Amino acid sequence: MWIVRDLEAKAKSLPIFYKRFTLNKKIAKCEMKISALGIFNVCINGQRIKDYFMPGWTSYNSYVNLCTYDITREIKKQNEIAIILADGWYSGRLGYTKQAKVYGEINALYADICLYYTDGTQERICTDSTWRVGETQIVSSSFFDGETVDFTLSKSESYDSLPFAKEYGVKVKFEDYTYEPCRKVCEIRPTVISRTKNKILLDFKQNMAGFITFKAKGERGDTVTLKHAEVLNENGSLYLENLRSVKATDRVILSGGSDVFEPLFTFHGFRYAQIKIKGNVKISDIKGIVISQDQNYHGRFECSSKLINKIHKNVLWGQRGNFISIPIDCPQRDERLGWTGDAEVFCNSAMFNCDCNDFFKNYLKLIRTDILPDGKIPSFVPFFIPVSPSTAGVPGWADAICVIPYTHYVHYKDKSVIEENLPYALRHLNYYLGKCNNYLINIDNTFGDWLSTKTYDDKGVINQCHLGLSALLISKMFRILEDGENAKKYAEIYEGAKEAFRNRYLSDNGLIEGDSQTAYALSLMVGFVTADEIREHFIDSIKREDYKLTTGFIGVKQLLPALCEIGEVDLAYRIIKQTEYPSWGYTIKQGATTIWERWNGYTSEHGFETPSMNSFNHYSLGSCAEWLYSHVLGIKLSEKDVITVSPSLSKELRFASGEYLSKNGKIRVFWKVKKDKYYLTVTADKGVEFDVDFSKYEAISSKRRRNTVKAVLK
Repeated sequence: MWIVRDLEAKAKSLPIFYKRFTLNKKIAKCEMKISALGIFNVCINGQRIKDYFMPGWTSYNSYVNLCTYDITREIKKQNEIAIILADGWYSGRLGYTKQAKVYGEINALYADICLYYTDGTQERICTDSTWRVGETQIVSSSFFDGETVDFTLSKSESYDSLPFAKEYGVKVKFEDYTYEPCRKVCEIRPTVISRTKNKILLDFKQNMAGFITFKAKGERGDTVTLKHAEVLNENGSLYLENLRSVKATDRVILSGGSDVFEPLFTFHGFRYAQIKIKGNVKISDIKGIVISQDQNYHGRFECSSKLINKIHKNVLWGQRGNFISIPIDCPQRDERLGWTGDAEVFCNSAMFNCDCNDFFKNYLKLIRTDILPDGKIPSFVPFFIPVSPSTAGVPGWADAICVIPYTHYVHYKDKSVIEENLPYALRHLNYYLGKCNNYLINIDNTFGDWLSTKTYDDKGVINQCHLGLSALLISKMFRILEDGENAKKYAEIYEGAKEAFRNRYLSDNGLIEGDSQTAYALSLMVGFVTADEIREHFIDSIKREDYKLTTGFIGVKQLLPALCEIGEVDLAYRIIKQTEYPSWGYTIKQGATTIWERWNGYTSEHGFETPSMNSFNHYSLGSCAEWLYSHVLGIKLSEKDVITVSPSLSKELRFASGEYLSKNGKIRVFWKVKKDKYYLTVTADKGVEFDVDFSKYEAISSKRRRNTVKAVLK
């Protein structure tokens, strides 16, 4: 059953729930199932479970995750289970609306501990009114505002004098927790920028998601306050305006002895931190703890360009910092929402970088849970705000229900993901079709190519392309399920959308309405136009910008692959190596260690962009990473098990190398340029089927032996 602290109690801190028990027989196994309306942290006989923010963020009105732990090794003859409970997503502040208590006001705990004895018998210890409740030294904890710990609060109150927990009559559906937990990834030692008796300014050299831990010794009641920021103002102070309403402040009240601060229920997005000291306090052993989902980052990429290598590194750090329970949009300000458009454009890059199999299965479950009755897909999930033209059914965001399942299949070959999501993809497409006249969609899109550097009249093009994309992917998913009739039906809808696009938006000379880089790249990659039709205008859209990009969230994913598709490989390399504004390279020149939300987050001419929306750790514009794998390395995935390796070679690089972990094993690609010739080597683990396509180049020699191909090309 669910239990809570006495609601009449005048609590000073977060509650901790205790259960003590004695073993009278030898156990073979002990398993604990646990959940919370809020988030929990478990300690078993003094041993803390390493997972953070469990049981994760769900649509609490529909279900809550139930976590299972094998705790056999932690169990002794005399045992104490201690579980701290905090607000988390359930009752803490959520999103840019600054709402609190969105799902409920009362935090509750559920636990079921099953002891399997060697004699074949079992015993269960469940949360009930026999559990005791005590106070902790954590005064408050909030994702947005930070954690306050008071080490002067007593922990010496005897177990027997603690009040009993109260039973809580709530009915919540349980679903098994099925994906990796959030854990510590690594530690970073900071450098000290400046230090006085009462103030320390730190630089961790890396924008990250996590928190700071340290040791402190001072007089009883002395305080240490930490503030976190992504960047500094020109005067060297913390830049806090882009955090909006977030306080991002941890506070510690010292006991008078030696104290160790390490928060349990908050995280911050930061590179810099300021420690303010009140009293005569000695601070030592300062570390930045990086947290993220505990995923296997198997993707490798390296080339002769230090700039491109840095872009890839920034993408990886942006992914780590924004994969916390769900794919959030930023780890620092009062938002941190699971935007579907961001996940849609980045999912392929994410899956090349690391094992996202279970992570995106969970995210798709959240989308299915929160789909609206008319088929509109929310612009973020879990969804908890009123419906509007920007919060649901937006092209480029809503299509996540088609793009992510298909991309997931291409990487992991799991048909069950398609089977689960296809009915919801159909509901989404039917919503689109209800907005069509003869397959020409008319829908209010308030986002367009979000955060494009220029304003273009291309929203209609973007809408129509996504109608076609959704229909095309649905057709492909039916084909994967060997349903030829429906595959044909939705292929015909795609052709109808294509014809409507060409009649409405494409001129006879290949000009597309809006004349934007995104319009050309997106329509080409969706298959609405051919390379020959739009090549001249597409290239002109880049030349007139002095070979710089103008794409926003939607177009940036398509731009570099589209240029390679029309044969402008060197131009694609020229763009990614660009260091003038706007470009990835320009952000790196400004000190970026992650991907920014917007190209002009900071410019030397204008300073910081509007603080109301200016994250310096946002993964969306990092969707270029898929191009590094699929075009620079040439690792092209499809519905088939066979991987095709077809790199886009260019003398813009001296070499490129990398690897990808497929369902059946690793595949590695290396190529180099020497005296106008390309030397290509592809190797793969046993069991990985692959072909090498170098038909675009003149093959001087090629040799295949087992799972290695070597070729010399010109």
